[in-house]
Amino acid sequence: MTVSHTSEPASLPREDGLATTDEAQARLREQRPAFLEELVDDAGADRLVVGLDGSVETALAATFAVDAVGSERVTGLVMPAFLSHEAISRTAETVASALGIEHCRLQLQPVLAAFQEAVGDSSGPADDVVATNNALSRLRMTCAYYVANTTNALVVGTVDRTQYLLGGVTKHGETGADCLLFGDLYHSEVSELAGTVGIPDELTVETSGSPLYPGQLPIADFEIAPTTVDRVLRLRFDEGIDHETVVERTGVEPAILDQLEEYHAETEHKRRQPVTPSLRSHIN
Repeated sequence: MTVSHTSEPASLPREDGLATTDEAQARLREQRPAFLEELVDDAGADRLVVGLDGSVETALAATFAVDAVGSERVTGLVMPAFLSHEAISRTAETVASALGIEHCRLQLQPVLAAFQEAVGDSSGPADDVVATNNALSRLRMTCAYYVANTTNALVVGTVDRTQYLLGGVTKHGETGADCLLFGDLYHSEVSELAGTVGIPDELTVETSGSPLYPGQLPIADFEIAPTTVDRVLRLRFDEGIDHETVVERTGVEPAILDQLEEYHAETEHKRRQPVTPSLRSHIN
């Protein structure tokens, strides 16, 4: 997995710890397309590929991709697998049409069926929900890279830092991209940025995971604001503030912070680079 970071977010003016101030948003709006443009130039690539799933993150990523290299050099992929994905797929296609980018819909149901038939009974029942969702995530990234390989393009990952820290991603799935455009921005920061850019609410689905399959983060069950969750995560994991001080500064219940820490610990394997016997390093 390639994870690209910049030093920009750390120096942004913040409000309650988050880069949602007008100045921060203006700088992010300028910096993200420049980041993608430099990435393409450094790689000698011709295009960018973005998976579109109707979410805020993918709509914003496609917008920045167009700002970076032009609409004629961006490909959007809509990759549903079930009939329940139809409405969201239409939303994603509307985003692509509004941006004027080349896009296509890849129906993954027959691909998934062929995959499950090929695997057979070798790894458990074909109706295992977790295994099926993980397989779909990896199939989507495989399709994105096939298109990228055949068009000399780079794949833009759209996972945000909230998803990343709490494990709301599939290992070797959504994070298996050439860059994570929002890997250093929390979900509330990305949502604010989408509003700053002017992406209409009706063109996106507010979600903490990909709406094309059940990928919701566990924080959906918490009775606290998403922005508070992001503030807690930033203080605890980015700034390394101790447990007691985070509770005091944010006002969250200690039990909630305990649960967030547990989610983070349980999903550490998703953030770890493949290890070798002599090197056991991982990314944070």
